[in-house]
Amino acid sequence: MKTLRGIITTLWICIGLTSCIQDEPLCPEAEIESFTLPSELLFSDPVINQGQNTIQVLLNKKADLTALAPEVTVNEFSTVSPASGETVDFTNPVTYRVTAQDGIHTRDYKVQMIVMDDEDVYTSLMKNFEFSYWEENSSFHYATPVQKTNDGTTYSIFSTSNQGVALYQQFPVPEQYPTYAIEHNDGFAAKMITKEGPGSILGIQYIPIVAGSLYTGKMNLLNALKDPLTATQMGQPFNQIPVRFTGYYKYKAGTGDYIGSDGNPKPGVKDSCAIYAVFYRIDENLQVLDGTNVHNHPNIILQAMLPDRSSTDGEELHAFDIEFKRLNDEVIDFSKHEYKLAVVFSSSFWGDRYEGTPGSELIVDDAKIITEDDEVVSSY
Repeated sequence: MKTLRGIITTLWICIGLTSCIQDEPLCPEAEIESFTLPSELLFSDPVINQGQNTIQVLLNKKADLTALAPEVTVNEFSTVSPASGETVDFTNPVTYRVTAQDGIHTRDYKVQMIVMDDEDVYTSLMKNFEFSYWEENSSFHYATPVQKTNDGTTYSIFSTSNQGVALYQQFPVPEQYPTYAIEHNDGFAAKMITKEGPGSILGIQYIPIVAGSLYTGKMNLLNALKDPLTATQMGQPFNQIPVRFTGYYKYKAGTGDYIGSDGNPKPGVKDSCAIYAVFYRIDENLQVLDGTNVHNHPNIILQAMLPDRSSTDGEELHAFDIEFKRLNDEVIDFSKHEYKLAVVFSSSFWGDRYEGTPGSELIVDDAKIITEDDEVVSSY
């Protein structure tokens, strides 16, 4: 294991905990922090993959790839080319170069814009999770599942707890991170493990345990240490009404003490897994759910929650079939509103709060979202 204390210290110094002053070395950090376009052009939020140095943006049909002017935010004291707000032709992927304050260190990001001519393709990817394809982070070596279409286009739909872990611990192989791929049924499944955490991270955050997790959405790395519950941003665009959540899983709770967020054991508490999905409406006040509100926000219309989250019997994966239940009487109208679906798996239900039992393991495979449209088709 290799700690990243030096990197984190430099990062926090450069982005505002203190200032890079004239008598100190110039800041070497070079990073794109945000990449945005007008909301009317976006099909979903841009996904910045810091480990792979890539940015993927899904656009609505009316977007003109030949003339887009993204607003780009970089860390303090850095510059970027093409400049923020500059009009660029994105017919092919474009490289954005960030130059650090020291003028020496640079970082290139490959930006890919995809116009969603057929939204049904994306919807299909959001309904069938086989975990067949994984991409390894070239810098920190953690793996993340991706979705692929028949033409080979890769879509970044999932995020994992690995991204947060890589801020303070770096491992040489994906299998040492909390979430990774394992072989199953001539393909792959997703495995999540709750591990002991590093404890105090530079006095910024106390992390007694780290749970393996996998969810549709993205992680806001700027909040990962200072405000972890808001760092997990859960949900991707979804344009059908979900009725059932199915798949296969195996869960074994850890045999040791259940550790609370303060690092102390909680006698008598057993760990449990998280397998759930929520369908919610977005508006000007809510663009995405996070760990603070994914269970109780009033915009959540439908929820599917695995009822028995305790350990399963035997070594085989067990089928689950969960009905989406209504949490309110709101009418779902795709002509007037936009909606998102968050699908969440974790080896510890309260892992996002740094609670759980080290050694808890969850394996999931072949998860599916069944919608009203699917049931109509199958009835013929």
